[in-house]
Amino acid sequence: MAKTYNILVSGSAPELWPADTFFALLWYKPDEALEVPKRYPYRGAWGEIISSHLLEQELFPMPRRLDMVWLSIVERQFYSLEADLPTERMEELWQLSDPDTGEPLFTHIVVGMAPYGQVALWLRGANKAVLVCWLQGEPAEVDMARFMPGNPTTTLDENCDFYINNDTRVCHNLRLNGLPPRNLFDRLMAQYCYRLMPLFEHWRPDGDPRWQPHTATDDDAPHELDHLHIACTDGTLHRLHDDTLTRHHMAGMPERIAVAWHNLSSEWTAYFWLDAELLAPIFARIYGAHRDSRVDLLLHFDPDKHHYELALMRYGLQQPVLIDEECFQLIVFKNQFEHHRSANYRQPSGAWVW
Repeated sequence: MAKTYNILVSGSAPELWPADTFFALLWYKPDEALEVPKRYPYRGAWGEIISSHLLEQELFPMPRRLDMVWLSIVERQFYSLEADLPTERMEELWQLSDPDTGEPLFTHIVVGMAPYGQVALWLRGANKAVLVCWLQGEPAEVDMARFMPGNPTTTLDENCDFYINNDTRVCHNLRLNGLPPRNLFDRLMAQYCYRLMPLFEHWRPDGDPRWQPHTATDDDAPHELDHLHIACTDGTLHRLHDDTLTRHHMAGMPERIAVAWHNLSSEWTAYFWLDAELLAPIFARIYGAHRDSRVDLLLHFDPDKHHYELALMRYGLQQPVLIDEECFQLIVFKNQFEHHRSANYRQPSGAWVW
């Protein structure tokens, strides 16, 4: 008998490129499936849980196949997909638990619908999201009378116009930028092998090297790392208090990073927001065609001098590749009070709460 799990399901689509489903089913038996709950339309932060409902039955076998037909609204195009899922891997991941609380890491299977018929499937919980697979659907023709039985005379264009014109951001972006590049989500979903290396050092702009470690003669106490959190362009998330992020692992490009540390009686937190469009060429230059090359993402901190620097270092390079300050925004708190912000910082109030 197949093992059962407490599984919830959600749909997802990017904020600027919403989607709607005709149907989306995760089959766990030949005649039984979990349905992706409806949302009119799906749109939000990529990979987040944005549609969910409670089910009468609590436990289900892990799905084995995904079958769906959905509408990419800004493209005015339906797509269809039938694909087998890596069930064994999903079962292994689902049994993981939070090292702090012992609670299961994952609560939801999230089905993400990107432009041009691309589909992501994640396992997601409050503090962890893992990309299970990245799939490609095919264009499909759908009878609008079946898609909208309550309004059988509505045309595809009328339906899409309704969604677009009722969302200011979607409408503005479409008029200003048109459809996204066809390779956009392939770039965002690409995974690379890297680890985060926070380095609490002294900034010496005229020194050689410019970053110099704390020494035993320093008057100030060394800064000690407490934890790291990250959210990535591939919709993955890690905000557990463990050492995973300081070990090499495969993940999308960093989109947000939070670093917490302390020294003496002071507690510090730094929050970074990275620009994927500016970061992608740097990652491409470092990795080339070898995304599994081991790379260190160096985070240099000298809070006393209000100086922070990001760089990428790969084995074989003589010097790290600096990430230009325009590639990221930064805010730093000391004992819960703002201590520093980058000159280009423009995040809304409270954006660091995630």
